[in-house]
This record gives sequence, C-alpha cells and structure tokens, in this order.
Amino acid sequence: MRRRTLLAALALSPITGCAAPSGSAKTSSETPATSPTITAESSPTPTVTPPPDDSILFVVHNPTESDLPVSVTLTHDGTALVDETVALAADEAVEYDPGIHSSGEYTLTVAVDGGPTKTRELTIEEFDVGAGSNHYVEIYADEIQIFAEE
Repeated sequence: MRRRTLLAALALSPITGCAAPSGSAKTSSETPATSPTITAESSPTPTVTPPPDDSILFVVHNPTESDLPVSVTLTHDGTALVDETVALAADEAVEYDPGIHSSGEYTLTVAVDGGPTKTRELTIEEFDVGAGSNHYVEIYADEIQIFAEE
C-alpha cells in the first residue's frame, strides 16, 4: 500500500534534472547526492514484532467511590495461574501477570464479596501471546465488565 502511494506521488511530481532550460549547455554525468534513487524492485516493509517479554496482563479496576473486596481466579487446563483476593480501594487498579506464553482456553472468574460474580471463558490465540493483548476488568457494586484488548 505504501509502495503504491509513493509511486503515484513520484509520477505526479516533476522530477528535477530531466529537462535543461533553453540556452543551457551544462551537462553532468554526476547524480546530485539529494536526488532519490528509484528501483523497480523495492524491499518489503519490515515486520514489527513486539518485544518477547510483552506479557498478557489482567488489569482489575474499581472505579467506584467505595472499597470492594475482590477475588480473581484465572485457570488453564485445571491449573490456577492467578488465585488472589484483594481489597481494592476506590478508583484503585491492580495488574496481574499470569505468565501466559501459549495459546489455549483460559477461564477468568472475578467475584465481589457480597456482590456480583462473573466467569468468562477466554480464548488466547497466538496473536494475543505475541502482541501481549491485555484484559481489563471493571468492577462495580452490582456489575462486572470484562474487556479484551484487540
């Protein structure tokens, strides 16, 4: 896509040095250092790879004005990767790095003591692992919302 845009822009812009003004007898076989070189074959656009230590994080946030006791459990194939209970203060957030390095099915359960509970099955794909796609949990007194970064 970028290649087409560049070629179209070059085709529409005047190229310096192609025509000499009338009466000018100056000719040069040297190419100025600032003139662009156009080749028929261009190199491919480099692939951007995220750093290998870009973890998949689970961010749990309490946007309310009161403290909420919250339990967070993340499991994979019957193994608990996260099993924490924390008292989140008003507008406080906590991050969990469960060390996910492979794709698969994961189960996230978030529960407010004396309040709502939400369980979500998460499919973590190779892209998510490579990009470090994060998950966000917003906890309210009567509702829990879970979002995934694309």
